[in-house]
Amino acid sequence: MIPTEVLKEQAALAALKFVKNGDTIGLGTGSTVKYAIDGLGNNLKNGTLSDIKAISTSLSSEARAKDNKIPTTSFDETVKLDVYIDGADEVDQALRLIKGGGGALLREKIVAQNSALKIIIVDASKLSERVGEKWHLPVEVFPLALGAELNFLKSLDAVARVRTDDKGEPFITDNGNFIIDANFGRIHKARKMAKMLDARAGIAGHGLFIDLCDILIVAYPNGVMHIRKGEKETFKNLLDSVSPAQTF
Repeated sequence: MIPTEVLKEQAALAALKFVKNGDTIGLGTGSTVKYAIDGLGNNLKNGTLSDIKAISTSLSSEARAKDNKIPTTSFDETVKLDVYIDGADEVDQALRLIKGGGGALLREKIVAQNSALKIIIVDASKLSERVGEKWHLPVEVFPLALGAELNFLKSLDAVARVRTDDKGEPFITDNGNFIIDANFGRIHKARKMAKMLDARAGIAGHGLFIDLCDILIVAYPNGVMHIRKGEKETFKNLLDSVSPAQTF
């Protein structure tokens, strides 16, 4: 078995070939993206990459980018990003994603929606036939609406709980909001679910990402595979080839 951290690094480094000199990049958040940020920093240092700027999706990613001497920018200065690189907690054969395990889902969606090329990097453990079978759906809510949205999610038959931090206190996002983790099981009507959540005034954002992945890069024990939108058979064959021990 190849250690998961090695697979994460392989997927992250494979994404760097899509970054060109002069690009403006969206940097995601999480345990896989950190390898991409470090890789970009190394490429800048050794001169194989130049004149890039980045918008980060969290304070932690921004700090890592600064540590790697990656110049930063903002949407006040940049209208459209060239490339967005991020991980996912779960991805299915339609390249629908569940994101937000790290709590940065709202900023991640903003950056993804404003990027020309969206690349998602994962190890094989993140693959599933349908989103929701392995991961709960993070929902970011405004403090005023916490109780109301918790009840709303439960009315949809979700097992819902407020996320807490290591001290047992409510987890606070970089935006000052709470996160409810809602377990729906397999989400069979993902687009309908997204519209329902988007319509709620008390919900700042949710971790269901639809049509926000152009290229999925998967690292698995036999190598690294690139899957583009519509390549369901390729995805299915890869999922079938990976043992349950490697995907859970």
